[in-house]
Amino acid sequence: MFEKIVADHLRSRHGKVEFPISTDDITILIERDVADLDQYADLTKYGSGVEGVTEFVRTGKPKVSISNDVHRFENRLRTTLTHEYGHVILHAYLFALEQRQLPMNGNRKPNAIYCKRDTMIFASKTDWMEWQAGYVSGAALMPRTYLKKIVGDIQRQRNIYGSSSPTSENGVALINAVVNGFAVSREAATVRLKILGILGQELASGNLFS
Repeated sequence: MFEKIVADHLRSRHGKVEFPISTDDITILIERDVADLDQYADLTKYGSGVEGVTEFVRTGKPKVSISNDVHRFENRLRTTLTHEYGHVILHAYLFALEQRQLPMNGNRKPNAIYCKRDTMIFASKTDWMEWQAGYVSGAALMPRTYLKKIVGDIQRQRNIYGSSSPTSENGVALINAVVNGFAVSREAATVRLKILGILGQELASGNLFS
């Protein structure tokens, strides 16, 4: 699903699909589906460590705010943008139907999701909205089809069969290939490779979001 969204977006803009997707292409994709994208927001009023906020309304498109602090790190910015895009695509209907109201805390609103760095990448499935948005981020930045082409080259070169430990020599080579091929952090690459069953034990069930 999300691989197709990204591929169609790149074809419409450039006539071809190539990775890594640029931050500019990510931004334009998100702007298409939101009412407003504030990339330099002061989110400190929502608590320590909040790097992205997606606010929903009953009618109309959501609003996304990105902390101005994440611009110091390009990979973090790209992860935050695509994570919030996951909330936009997957969770807007819940708030539109008033099926979801989150508990208010301080300045926080019940119709918004507040995301911290740790939960963007390492959320457990029990925190299902964050897990889903994190999956979308990985699928958008590292689509399965294109990732497996890069990984396949490494596996053939090293005669790798089955999954590899993230800390093994083969695992490190696979992570490095994804980091370099998709301009993502090592953490994001490692999680994506685990979800796809290439590193360690497979974390995802099926290919719901790929």
